Amino acid sequence: MKSNQQLSSPLLDADDAAESATSGSGEYWRTVPNYHATTESSLNYSATVPLHVNDEQGGPHDGNNEEDGDDLDGSSTKTSSVSAFIHLLKGYVGPGCLSLPWAVSQMGYAGGTLAIAIVSFWTSYNCYSIVKIKKYIERSNMLEQEENGGMKKSSSATSLASSALTYPDIGEWAFGETFEQFISSAVCVQQLSVCTVFFSFIGENIHAVGQLIPGNVPLVLSSHVGVMTVALPFIMALTFIRSLKALTPVMVLATILLFSGFGLIGYTIFAVLANRPREAMELEWTSVPLAVCAVLYSYEGICLILPIQSAMKHPRQFKKVFWSAMTCVAVIFALFANICVYAFGSVDNGSITAFLLEKYKDDNHLIMIVMAANTVVSLSVLFTYPLQLFPTIELIGPKFSKLVWKLTHRGEVHYQEDNNFDEFDLAGFERMPPLPENEEASLSTHDHARISEYNTNTEIYDGFEEVDNNEVKDDIRTSIISNITEALSAQISGDSLPLRMILVFGTYLVAVIIPNVQALISLAGAIAGSSTALLIPPILELALIEHLESITDATTSPGPPSRQTY
Repeated sequence: MKSNQQLSSPLLDADDAAESATSGSGEYWRTVPNYHATTESSLNYSATVPLHVNDEQGGPHDGNNEEDGDDLDGSSTKTSSVSAFIHLLKGYVGPGCLSLPWAVSQMGYAGGTLAIAIVSFWTSYNCYSIVKIKKYIERSNMLEQEENGGMKKSSSATSLASSALTYPDIGEWAFGETFEQFISSAVCVQQLSVCTVFFSFIGENIHAVGQLIPGNVPLVLSSHVGVMTVALPFIMALTFIRSLKALTPVMVLATILLFSGFGLIGYTIFAVLANRPREAMELEWTSVPLAVCAVLYSYEGICLILPIQSAMKHPRQFKKVFWSAMTCVAVIFALFANICVYAFGSVDNGSITAFLLEKYKDDNHLIMIVMAANTVVSLSVLFTYPLQLFPTIELIGPKFSKLVWKLTHRGEVHYQEDNNFDEFDLAGFERMPPLPENEEASLSTHDHARISEYNTNTEIYDGFEEVDNNEVKDDIRTSIISNITEALSAQISGDSLPLRMILVFGTYLVAVIIPNVQALISLAGAIAGSSTALLIPPILELALIEHLESITDATTSPGPPSRQTY
């Protein structure tokens, strides 16, 4: 029995699982990471497991074949790889990139490009580390449940990748409930800050365009508050779309508008290229920290990674989709920032569109192009707003639902709490087992008795389960993350139209009431963003490594493990 050496990192990557056929007996095997490993060294070897055999088609499958029967994993409502790529691209390429020309102006061409490359790789690696940890938790959780006589493990990779694990849940698994609350707070502050900046950005830019329109403009466009008020019902209507799949056309339109804005700015660049400024840029050392923060703020999509990955029809393709999207984002950022600085000279405004409006307001030809670019970019931001709201709804939804239930069932609160209120309210949320060292501080008290309900009709064939289709469908529908890709009737646990209206109206009020809101929100976003994108992922990875090193298994042999069959 030979063993296959596969991965050297403790962050096991299920996407790298290889499939191969063995002897001519007709029995097929699939090579997967050795999630039974109990020491860090044994994680370097893979295990080979049997697959189902499709007798009709004469080929192996692992329960992830859409032609094998009913849509067991809800794939008909999940997103394709192209849709996931668009969501990632639009989630990252937003109004934050409009500040990159200013950042490059402060750091120079070489320094600015290097900063963009470093921040891009750093944040992208951290994002994907979270995905890898999620996969490890899912696989080890299912195997532990099997060994303990709980839910039998499923061969469907899609069901694994579409589980209910969120970014804060991974933090709770690693360090307990307090750390989970910290991550939840950071994520909510970051996403709501982004949404508030979106409101302010739309108001200020459309108002600036309105001021340059000859003749009388509508009174409502005479102030940035009026513009935001006009935009409010449109944003509210867009946030009522509760499915990432249904939101894909909106994201496509937003992407087209954004790149149309880039195209108009490109036209402006070629129009002024012959008369571009010739002065050499000077490195502004005092502004370098702020410039790096501007680059970091541009990478605002880490909180969207897990929802987008869980929403994919074929989650094993997420690795290629993710790194392709991140490469495109980095190239777009670097080219856009450097070309703008090369053509327009030193940029002294945090928004390139606002800078161009001021610079060319007396040029009757170019000002129309710049006004059009400002308008389409603002519309792109408007259509992106609902995507940025998803992580916040996912985290706040269950708490909001519980609060509403308590307010509407005052006389029954004590009764429900005595009967596990969280189970009543979050019946679809299956918690993962915590690290042993955090068992008391985490969700180990969560009642897992409900899991056994899914085992009543489960039969094991060659180490894999054959379950009733209706059971699998019910199990999949209970996933919090995967619910965001269901039809409009399906939704995130605790999600509701009143909650979405409150969040949208709240960000609108903050943008209206607080003066200089962009400076305030950018500060909050930089603090929360640096935590979620730069600091927390390495801490979680170290927690996983420490956890793996602390595991001991008396049955583990000194040499490489032999092929394991489950």
